[in-house]
Formats: sequence, structure tokens, C-alpha cells
Amino acid sequence: MVQAVENSLLDPAHLKGIEDYSLLARVVVDGAMPGIHRSLRQGRGNEFFQYRPYEQGEDMKVVDWKVFAKRDELVAKTFQEDTNFTVYLVIDASASMGYHGQRASCSKLRYANMLAACFAYLAQRQGDRFGLFAYSDQIQQWIRPQSGSGHLNRLLASLGTLEAKGENDHEQAWERLSSGLPGRSMVVFLSDFLEAEDTLSERLRFSLSARYECLCLQVLDPDEEDLPDAEAIRFAEMEGEREISSSPPAIRGKYQDDMNAFMENLKAKLASVSAEFESLRTDRDLGSALRRFLGMRNRKA
Repeated sequence: MVQAVENSLLDPAHLKGIEDYSLLARVVVDGAMPGIHRSLRQGRGNEFFQYRPYEQGEDMKVVDWKVFAKRDELVAKTFQEDTNFTVYLVIDASASMGYHGQRASCSKLRYANMLAACFAYLAQRQGDRFGLFAYSDQIQQWIRPQSGSGHLNRLLASLGTLEAKGENDHEQAWERLSSGLPGRSMVVFLSDFLEAEDTLSERLRFSLSARYECLCLQVLDPDEEDLPDAEAIRFAEMEGEREISSSPPAIRGKYQDDMNAFMENLKAKLASVSAEFESLRTDRDLGSALRRFLGMRNRKA
């Protein structure tokens, strides 16, 4: 029963009514993934984090003796460590990210924004610096990395201003961003990756350095991975003007072959620059991406 409730809180269908990204991040991280607290790095920095039960054999310096005097209970203080680590959230906000098919609860951009909100919340909990870079054919938001709850609130508010519009200009955007990436950074890139898979890998070559890690999360609508059942469909470019009409049964096999070939090429290109990759669908829960993010974050730290 508890597991079912936790899974429902990770479901885009449940989250679609939460417009406030700050509230959404807290619901997902604190409500749906209670075990996530064990994954957070806890150190002996300057900022108090929380109390936990004292474990026999630990250094007695961690005990809060004032609490012991009041409650006759041994509890240990944990502190949030200043990690000097940066998480950069990069969002493709081009027109194709606005697609929302009938089988999904939200658009691809909304799904990417929900994940970005959770990643930022987790980064703040870890004591990391975190920033946001969102673009299409122009930069929509560029929030340089900082830390703290005030910065988190500003970043989460900015997610609500993003619009899926224009063509993606990966080359120019990444040229500007990668030249100023701070050391010890993890870049999380959210996109449908439906364009420029050949040239984009060149822009991600920074991830070959031991100072950086890059996690590429592909966000797709179910319609893009598996054509819907219908007698006829009109296909329209969301970042262009071409339109065609066709019957899904007539082209399903060819479409699937082309999509599989595209995905294999994309994975190979990203692997060649040591960028990690995972494909997500907007009708599936957020848990897989959150676990992947935490695993990479803690490995890097």
C-alpha cells in the first residue's frame, strides 16, 4: 500500500495539477522517495542538517548533549557539507518539446521541468551549487550557479516561464555554456534529441574530462516511440513547416526501423564523449531519472 502511494506521487498524471515547482519538488522527493535521505551526502560542514539516532561506537563528539539533558536520549547532529560541487541543468525548450500526445499527461517540456525542479531541490539539499540554462533558438533562461534556498526559489520560479518555441540551436547554445563551466560539475541535459545528434556530441566533449560528468536524459512522448493506433494521422514539423498525412499501419514498420537506427546512432555518439544516456517517456514516472541522477551525483562526489 505504501509503495503504491509512493509510486503514484511519481506519476506525471498525479503531478500535472501542481503548478508550483517548489511544492512539486517537495512532494516528489520528500513524499514519494523517503529512502532518498540515505543517499544524501552528510558531512561535518558548517550548516546543521538534521538529527539522527546515535549509533554505538561513533565518536561522542557528534552527540548533542543539550538534547540528551532534556530527553535522556542520545542523538547525533549531522551537517550539510559544503561540497564545492556544481549541478548545471540544461533544458532544450525548442518547439518540439511542446508536443503532448493523447496518451501522455503532459508535454515533454513540462516533464523536463518537473525533473529539473526535483534535481535542483536535491542539489540544494546536498549543499551543491546549481544553475539553469534553457534555450531554443535563443537563450530563454540563464541562471548562474549559486547555492541556498533563496537561489532555489528563483530557479524554480524561472521554470514556469519557459515556453516551447523556435528551433533548437544546440551549437551556439553549447558553445556559450561549455566555455564557462566551473570545475567539478555535473551537467544534466534534458531534450528530445530529435535533431543534431551528429553535431551535438562534439559540443559535449567537455564530458571527457575527469572534472565533468554529463547525464543526457531524452524526453519522448509515447507517440514518438510507438505510433498511435489510428487510420490516418497528419504529421507536422514543430520546428518547421512541412506536413504529411499517412496511415500508421502502412508506415509503422519503417518508422520503427528508422527510430531504432536513430537511437542506436545517438547512443553511440554520446558514448564516444563519455556522456551517460537514458531515454524517458512522458507517460512514465520520474523515479528512474531521479535514481540515475543521485547515483551519478554521489559517485562524482
